Amino acid sequence: MIFQKQKTINPLLSDMPLFAEVARLRSFSKAADALNLGVSTISRRVRLLEEKLGMPLLIRDTHSVQLTEEGKALLEHCEFIMNSADTALESITGRAARPSGRVRVSMYADIYYGSMQGALSSFADKWPDIGLSIRLAEDPPDLLLEPYDIIFRIGPLPHAHLTAKKVSTICPAAYAAPKLLEKHFKPEHPQDLRNLPCIALSRFGPVWELRCGSDIEVVHTAPKFTFSSALLVKEFAVGGHGIALIRDELAEPLVEKGELVRLLPKWKGPEHDLFLVMAGKPIPQRVQLLTSHMLSHLSSPSGNMAKGKSVSG
Repeated sequence: MIFQKQKTINPLLSDMPLFAEVARLRSFSKAADALNLGVSTISRRVRLLEEKLGMPLLIRDTHSVQLTEEGKALLEHCEFIMNSADTALESITGRAARPSGRVRVSMYADIYYGSMQGALSSFADKWPDIGLSIRLAEDPPDLLLEPYDIIFRIGPLPHAHLTAKKVSTICPAAYAAPKLLEKHFKPEHPQDLRNLPCIALSRFGPVWELRCGSDIEVVHTAPKFTFSSALLVKEFAVGGHGIALIRDELAEPLVEKGELVRLLPKWKGPEHDLFLVMAGKPIPQRVQLLTSHMLSHLSSPSGNMAKGKSVSG
């Protein structure tokens, strides 16, 4: 007779969610509030986890908590395990038939106001048992360190295991207010921008790469104003404070009103892919539902963006 060795539950598993919450929030006190536990309890459990593993996972000081390299590696596995457990519970308890829970989203403010207004409200109407926590921010959070289910991100993915769907390719162009051109000459070539007041979006910087077919011009502007918000860049451009690279979908309504003028019409700014990014696999149903709803809205005329193909890394 062959006896199978029974697998026992590793006692360390119960401490891993506590560690993950501290790591994502970068704070023992915030993790304690989120988990409704005492700070001393969480601190003791995480310290015990470190002792059993024989390595430090967190670097603590009086103001913040940082992850060691071992902590970062463990957090990736914690995220995967907890996402898998969440999905399993949904299927067993029947929540898949009536989705509930909370979805946490971080997106650029200009993406929301330019292309997403109405989408979240209509989702709440359709799925009343799903709660939403929305953060409008210019710097996308790290999904391994902060408790978000979905983020919008421009550029390459920072972690290979993340799941992403391409939303669109952003390709800005140069715009200015008519009153600015009353004071300064109108540029005829991209390099003319070096001698004109410019406004920079910090995520793209002051060095602008403009393209016309196969021709590329790298322009080193000296912006008087630099903002993290694309909406603030647009506001200052309309105010006549400088030339700015602005997405067509944000600028065109203002061009129709006569508040902005397109400059260098044959030239376009650098292309940047915009992704909707989700943490880990499998993806909980409530996150899948919101993702599908947002992508559908963005690909519609009211969303004003072309839907990109799905990618994963």
